[in-house]
Amino acid sequence: MIKDKLETTQPIVFKTLSNAITNRKFAHAYLFTGVRGTPKKEAATWFAQNLVCEHKIDGFACEVCDECRRISENKYADLIYLDGTDATIKKDSILHLQEQFSKTALEKSGKKFYILDMAENATTEALNSLLKFLEEPNGQDTQAILIVDSIDRLLPTIISRCQIIPFKPLNVEHYYEDGIASGLDPLDSYILSHIVKDVDHMKDTSETEEYQTGRVVAERFVSLFDVDIHRFLVWFETEILGSKEKDKEIVKMMLEILLIFFRDVVSCHEGQTSWFEREVIRIRDKNYPIEKIILILLESKDKCNRSYNLQLVIEQMIYEIKEVM
Repeated sequence: MIKDKLETTQPIVFKTLSNAITNRKFAHAYLFTGVRGTPKKEAATWFAQNLVCEHKIDGFACEVCDECRRISENKYADLIYLDGTDATIKKDSILHLQEQFSKTALEKSGKKFYILDMAENATTEALNSLLKFLEEPNGQDTQAILIVDSIDRLLPTIISRCQIIPFKPLNVEHYYEDGIASGLDPLDSYILSHIVKDVDHMKDTSETEEYQTGRVVAERFVSLFDVDIHRFLVWFETEILGSKEKDKEIVKMMLEILLIFFRDVVSCHEGQTSWFEREVIRIRDKNYPIEKIILILLESKDKCNRSYNLQLVIEQMIYEIKEVM
């Protein structure tokens, strides 16, 4: 149930929206803002359901009746959902929205509402048209919900006309559990929950060559860095570097995974039944300067984000790790 998820993961958001629902006092426009992966779209769906549901449970939408189901499936006649996640929201879409909302509501509730997902991906012309509609909505039963990841990409004049509802980032455990529930391998879910803050993005990333190869390289590094680190370097330069156009992304992914690994060594975190946990336990029992290794990895990651020769970055990283061991 969306209500339960919001109450657990976004208590401030839940309290703000539930107060409005209970008191039947609504702003004409809401702006849901927060990093990618936070349940902004789900909250928008739940809020819309609460405006029309006739089968409320403890004062809130049941989420399962015909009206609630049609809202969640974007099949409710008086709900317009514009999706800016994959394509730009154009002015014509906003004008069509205005035209539709100038007509009498089709559903018996009389409530009309629109949701603009990733509203920051609207064109300037679309945002200007939207601004006029926010200033002069058609009737008191028109409700707007704008969803954004980056609030600073919206016009200040639009922001000022909305009640802002900020969503806090979810913790790693939520992404990890959601990743497993969506079918990800537990180790992939664990690693990617630290890197990518969105379950769909986690799944997409897990299938990329950069991630798959980066994970293999990280595993090889961990198994050799305190045994024969030069053997790792020879293997890396022979088998990985220069063979693909995506070398830099592979190295960056490797460094991300290594940082997660060595931080787990420091924090004594366990929970994986894989090479990852086995190596964490093995290395934890030895007196290695892990904090210094983490600093070297961070410096190497920074160099990868700038215009440094990739081979020299790795060679210097290996040399510095050998020096502190």
